[in-house]
Amino acid sequence: MSFTNKKIIKILEHYKTIWALNYAAGLAQWDLNTYMPPDGAPARGEAMAKLSTLCQKLFLDRKFMALIEKAGEEKKLSDAEKGVARTLKKDLRNYQKLPPEFLEEFERVTSEAHVAWRESKQSSDFSRFAPFLERIVDLNRRKADYLGYEGHPYDALINEFEEGWTTKDLDDFFSGFRSGLKEILDQVLSRPGYSPSAPLAEMPYNRAAMERVNREILDYLRVDPRRLRLDASPHPFTQGLTNRDVRITTWYAAKDFGASVSSTIHEFGHALYEAQVGDALQFTPIGGGRSLGLHESQSRFWENMVGRSRAFAEKFMKSFQGLSTEIDEYLEKEGVEGVHRYFNLVKPGLIRVEADEVTYHFHVILRFYLEKSLLEGTAKVRDLPEIWNQSMERFLGVAPKNDAEGVLQDIHWSMGAMGYFPTYSIGTFLSAMWREAMEEEFGDLDEFLLREEAVERIQKWLREKVHRHGAAYTLKDLVKRSIGKDFSTEPMLKYLRKKYLANDF
Repeated sequence: MSFTNKKIIKILEHYKTIWALNYAAGLAQWDLNTYMPPDGAPARGEAMAKLSTLCQKLFLDRKFMALIEKAGEEKKLSDAEKGVARTLKKDLRNYQKLPPEFLEEFERVTSEAHVAWRESKQSSDFSRFAPFLERIVDLNRRKADYLGYEGHPYDALINEFEEGWTTKDLDDFFSGFRSGLKEILDQVLSRPGYSPSAPLAEMPYNRAAMERVNREILDYLRVDPRRLRLDASPHPFTQGLTNRDVRITTWYAAKDFGASVSSTIHEFGHALYEAQVGDALQFTPIGGGRSLGLHESQSRFWENMVGRSRAFAEKFMKSFQGLSTEIDEYLEKEGVEGVHRYFNLVKPGLIRVEADEVTYHFHVILRFYLEKSLLEGTAKVRDLPEIWNQSMERFLGVAPKNDAEGVLQDIHWSMGAMGYFPTYSIGTFLSAMWREAMEEEFGDLDEFLLREEAVERIQKWLREKVHRHGAAYTLKDLVKRSIGKDFSTEPMLKYLRKKYLANDF
């Protein structure tokens, strides 16, 4: 992909200053979530607020706005140039509608809210975070009003994360697969001999040993340490700055080492996307993934299709044995089957990021309906813990014992990100479409992963089909262009039926 149109080139010259401000904001955001001392939050909020309004001023420069408007009228643009024109027009419309004082308030509140959330989660006390969440819900209501919507205020928010999707699209999406997913879950749980027992999940592990294993996993995934950094944070995340500087974090608990493994692989999937965007797209508005559904399709592909495979269990069983004496003794007896069963056990649980492939989407559906209700005003922030607990009992038959394993478990609301959660399910369902397309070329993926060159060839396939294009295309356009199919939920349901109804996990 390249740029030859004179108007686009002129636009990109101006945009590079905006890119630099976004780069600084991204680095500040990474530090906020990793190493910044808690009392630094107010000043960080001020800095982020000013960076945000500086970007807005640069966007609203009259000459720049005129160039963006004219670029969309050009007849002969490359796909990359069309992508630049499309994304900048969307950004411009947002900046034209959102007052600068609103942008500043949003950054100040969310910077302080993150610290409040972190402390609330540590103490399992929702009341500490609730006042900040009240303000964040209000900010998102106002944001939706500023941006405008036709059907539901949630339309304006989901469009920020998945361009072109509406609340009705999401209602149809979730209702379209929910019954099929429930049927699979019921069949698995009622199968003769089913046991929810997961001994490895209850075994403590040595953190230093787990850190070594995570580095081994990144080596296996062919990570270039000169381009990627791994740290720890209360909630795993990825910060892509350029294709040569991507930061990821994982997390460590006292037990259940699989949660750390899955988080590391998940964030690697995000990082790989950013790292394999074409060099020509760097410093442009399409120089990284913008569709969160596409991004989550990458993280969920690696987490589930690779990290839960038998090949992965075989590769890392000996490494897992070194995590503790108890784990070693268990795996000496159970072997690779014990590891494979541990990573694929279907068991209704409380934590989204620890959920199995079948129950995962019920966690997402809960968050989607809660966000809609908060925006509508039919749910109150003060009632969230009770609503959350009752909904978990209804959806999965389990209820949190405390706020940390319930309403406080995710970082997203503290960042102001309402509308993000549905993209996890969109991306997961898309990951099954990638798998199906890969198998047309590689054969059965589980068998293929046993081959030494598998990881390298999968990465190359994803680079050509998905990553190198950056944000040049919308999700639906890229899927159609890359594999010749429309987005569908059926490949995922087919994959889950084949995997979980034919095997005893």
